[in-house]
Formats: sequence, C-alpha cells, structure tokens
Amino acid sequence: MLRVFLLFFFLWAQSAVVAAAADPFAPIQERESQFRQENQLQQLQRDQQINQLRQQQDLGRVQREIDNLRNQPNDLRNDPRATTTVQPSDVDRMQLDLNRLQNEQQLKRLQADQRLLQLQKQQSVNVQRTQQQTNEFTRQQQIERLQQKQKLDDIEDEVRRFSGK
Repeated sequence: MLRVFLLFFFLWAQSAVVAAAADPFAPIQERESQFRQENQLQQLQRDQQINQLRQQQDLGRVQREIDNLRNQPNDLRNDPRATTTVQPSDVDRMQLDLNRLQNEQQLKRLQADQRLLQLQKQQSVNVQRTQQQTNEFTRQQQIERLQQKQKLDDIEDEVRRFSGK
C-alpha cells in the first residue's frame, strides 16, 4: 500500500515538474498578469480621486444655488408675478437633501477606499480572483456614481425651478 502511494506521489511530482518545464513562460505570464492588476488598481485609485473632485465641484455649485435662493430678498420671494414662490422651508429641505447626499458620498468614498486596500492586499494572493473582484468593484462604483449624480441633478433641478432659471 505504501509502495502504491509512493509510486503515485512520484508520478504526480514528476508530472508537475514536466508541466512546469513545458511552459517556460509561466513566470513571465504571471508577472504580466500581476502588472496589469497593479495598473488596474492604480487606475481605480485615480478614477476615485477624479470622481471625488467632480463631486465636490458639483456639490459646491448646487450649494451656491441654494445659498442664492436663501439670500433672495423677501420681496422677490413673495412676488405675486413669480411662477413659484420660495419658502424658507423649501430651501431648508433642499439643503437637507444636499447634506444627506454629501454624507452618503463621503460614506461611499470611505467604503471604496477600504475596498481598494483589500484588493491591494489580495493582489499577491490570487491574481485572477483579484481581477474579477476589481472588475466587480469598478462596476459597483460606476452604478453608485450614476445614482449619486442623479440625486444631485434632482436637487439642482428643484433649485432651478424655485429660482426661476
């Protein structure tokens, strides 16, 4: 029984050596794959930073529009010729919506940063699995960004409706 086991083990070890020798480019392919993965992770980080700057600019623009509504003179707010009248409660509600969106974006950024760190740690363990997870993470980020952009656009549309622009 032991002889049979040793024979099978020997044949298995020999086949592994032959397989490794059969593909002399395996280490190169592994390094290429790892290099591509590193590049993809770096691209994700750059994309995260660019998106964060865009979000800050968009939020700043909408905040200025809300501030303009808030600072309108009372006689303009209550002008009977205006198609819509802006009540302080409406401006407060839009501000709360914007604040909620900012908090949500900050939480999503922190979660994304944490996920990127996990992917970087896993990179050396299993390149193919990390590649799949990175692709999934990229898709999730795109979906979340579209959802957040839509929320911001909705708030901005409401601000514009009230400001008459």
